[in-house]
This record gives sequence, C-alpha cells and structure tokens, in this order.
Amino acid sequence: MPNPREPEPKPPSPQPPPTPPWNPEPPIEEPDPERLPDEVPVPNPDENPEPPRHFRPRFNQWNN
Repeated sequence: MPNPREPEPKPPSPQPPPTPPWNPEPPIEEPDPERLPDEVPVPNPDENPEPPRHFRPRFNQWNN
C-alpha cells in the first residue's frame, strides 16, 4: 500500500516524435500575363492612318 504522505511516482513522459527534416517549399510560380490587367492597350501609330485626336490643333498660328 502506498504511503499517503509521499507523492505518487510519475510515469516517464513520452518523448515527442522526431521532427522530419525541413525542406523549403519552392515559391509558387504564376505565368506572366501578356499585359497587366490595369494596362490599356495603346494602338500602334503605324497601323492607324488618322493622327491622334489630341494632336489635332485647334488654333494654328500659321493659318492667319
């Protein structure tokens, strides 16, 4: 019979399992889009026969 004044012996605690070796994960590679979503496509000036609208002069000093 155990003595009530003595603490009970503790069973040995189980050891944690060994940790596996750490291998870093490679970064996730995403395909490069052809253009960014916020980019507005700019027309090729060689393919557009009209001059750009912002280039048309409203006042021409040589037409006086």
